[in-house]
Amino acid sequence: MRLSVGSRLRYEVRSPTTFVMAIQANGASGEEIVSEQILLPLGVEADFFVDPLGPSRFVRFMAQPGRVEIAYNAVIEKTPAADQRNFVGSAVINALPPAVLPYLRPSRYCQSDRLSGFAEREFRRLSQGLGQAQGIADWIFNNVDYRIGASNGTTSAIDTLVERAGVCRDFAHLGAALCRALDLPARVVSCYAWKLWPQDFHAVFEVFLDGAWVTFDATRLAPLEGLVQIGAGRDAADVAFASFFGQAWLEDMSINVEAL
Repeated sequence: MRLSVGSRLRYEVRSPTTFVMAIQANGASGEEIVSEQILLPLGVEADFFVDPLGPSRFVRFMAQPGRVEIAYNAVIEKTPAADQRNFVGSAVINALPPAVLPYLRPSRYCQSDRLSGFAEREFRRLSQGLGQAQGIADWIFNNVDYRIGASNGTTSAIDTLVERAGVCRDFAHLGAALCRALDLPARVVSCYAWKLWPQDFHAVFEVFLDGAWVTFDATRLAPLEGLVQIGAGRDAADVAFASFFGQAWLEDMSINVEAL
């Protein structure tokens, strides 16, 4: 399957501002970047780098006051994903790759240490590993309302569990936190999503099972085979599509994902 993905963001900048952006596809397993182009403001000097703790690709640049536009376009070749039914059992902690260990610990938006009691009561009886991860995704879908405006930039997994409402970022935080509470390594993934409506950046969660990251989308708003990964991290703080240091306001954003 071949997908065209693109994003365009326009900011009003009122003082010299440094942007750190993660909008580029990261070439995750099963996703080949056939071609890509990123358009930055004229005259800026940009640094491109990869997060040493994860697969996210970042671009950093300084913007001067005025209107600033950033655009990214890519063509991605997707190979069929592995059938999740092949991933049985759970990871043995002592055998995990060192790079996976940070995804067992609580983080700013995924307070897994405070959710262990709830996770034990609800999901410990399910088959360890895949059964628990799928049960968590199903529980979130059935018990949390997808509601735009129900959360904000400080909403955490515990807030979502209490309020029972949120958006894709909140569903992903809760899924990752509950998995970590059961000693399953889990991370939050930002992505482009085919058939997501309205089109926007999307968030899902992944669980490390038997040597591979397996994707779960508790919102069920887009097919898994149509996801193109941008970044992965402990929570949204690691995979924000834009962070800026100065005075800037997002004026407009458009996302486009099409099957070719």
